[in-house]
Amino acid sequence: MHFSFDQLEAFVTTARAQSFSAAARRLGKVQSAVSTAVSNLEIDLGVTLFDRSGRYPALTAEGKSLLCEAESILSHCVSMQERANSLNSDVEPRLVGAIDDAIPYAAIASALQGFDSAFPDIGLEIRHPVQDDVLRAVQHGDVMLGLTFAQAHYPDEIAFRRLGNIKLTHAVHHKHPLARADRISFSRLGDYRQIVVMHSLNLPTGEYLKAPRCWFVESYLMLLEAAKDGLGWITLPKRLIADELASGELIELKLDAYPHTEWTVGTDLIWNTAARSGRAATWLRNQLSSKEIDV
Repeated sequence: MHFSFDQLEAFVTTARAQSFSAAARRLGKVQSAVSTAVSNLEIDLGVTLFDRSGRYPALTAEGKSLLCEAESILSHCVSMQERANSLNSDVEPRLVGAIDDAIPYAAIASALQGFDSAFPDIGLEIRHPVQDDVLRAVQHGDVMLGLTFAQAHYPDEIAFRRLGNIKLTHAVHHKHPLARADRISFSRLGDYRQIVVMHSLNLPTGEYLKAPRCWFVESYLMLLEAAKDGLGWITLPKRLIADELASGELIELKLDAYPHTEWTVGTDLIWNTAARSGRAATWLRNQLSSKEIDV
């Protein structure tokens, strides 16, 4: 066996990107290096992984068969490196985390109290990214841990643990025309302005809820105030508007396509396996991993 980690990474990334040039951009390498790595892997394995006769490389039957094996090997390598990082590290002097402001403080309160007892001298900074999202901050190494809405796919270096779900709802001011509708179709919803928090544009539950006319804001607080002024309909965690719904100031919209479905989105704890985690970060990650978010 002579193939390398770099060859497997080039193979998997090319398969996912369906392009040698796109794979090179993702890996930060020149295209020739990626193409050569894949070609050498084919020689080492004795099989052809890609059909190069078309405009874009397409996996052969052998390539499809070996892709899962390659992904598994890479996953084990990342896990081993992460374990080594935690074994070789000491206590860091400062820890930075990020949390989407839709996630309640109560979800992390007990972990922070325990952190204060276990590491009283360590500086802790918790950020609420606005336009720049939590995933990007973790991926770039700006923060060690992130709590965010779940994504359908994460980059290879990002590990995650699903902590639970947050219930979302769609609402308008009680004087808005949509407030009087019993069942609302997607097309009718699109007739009215939608107000959107900029860093939640890619929620996996929002693929049908894209109005042609949108206003964008930078926080859930601003989103709520705009809705209370009757400027448009919104989608946000139900817990954030519990008081407004109870008072009747805001009305929960009844979507025709979802009469019996609760609109939820997963909540993930994420971290970068390529980053060295000290004992404090490892401790906090383990504590947060044991929490359950269901609000």
